[in-house]
Amino acid sequence: MNNSYANSFKSKRQTFFGRPDLTPMVDVLFLLLIFFMLSSSFVQVSGIKVELPRVGARGSLGIEKFVITVCHSDSGARIFFNDKEASWEVLKQGLAEVSNFSASGTVIIRADQRVAFGTVARIMALAEKANVAAFIVTMPAEEKQEVRFDRHER
Repeated sequence: MNNSYANSFKSKRQTFFGRPDLTPMVDVLFLLLIFFMLSSSFVQVSGIKVELPRVGARGSLGIEKFVITVCHSDSGARIFFNDKEASWEVLKQGLAEVSNFSASGTVIIRADQRVAFGTVARIMALAEKANVAAFIVTMPAEEKQEVRFDRHER
């Protein structure tokens, strides 16, 4: 082979010495950050202290923020609708508004485990009369246990 023939196929690439351009990588990271922020759902928990009962069921829902909080006090149960203290009449009006103006038509009930079941049942009955779905918030069990129903178990 001729030396001039080998030189004609020689690569014209040159080695680049310097810093790589990080702009495309930063752009991709910001796009991912924006995507995850927009696709995640945030439900703010109010500052009212409630001891939730522990149960074995797990699950989450992406719904609007209509929260009924029932906390225990020495004078009886105190009811809050979206972090504002409410009487039974105000609660009825709030549930009617949820039924009329909410796209999902759901409320979340956060009830202290020391509150009488009758209070929670009354709130759920009001929600049912207003055609609003009510979900009760509970804490997941610390250890995963299988629920068994046995006729002989008491």
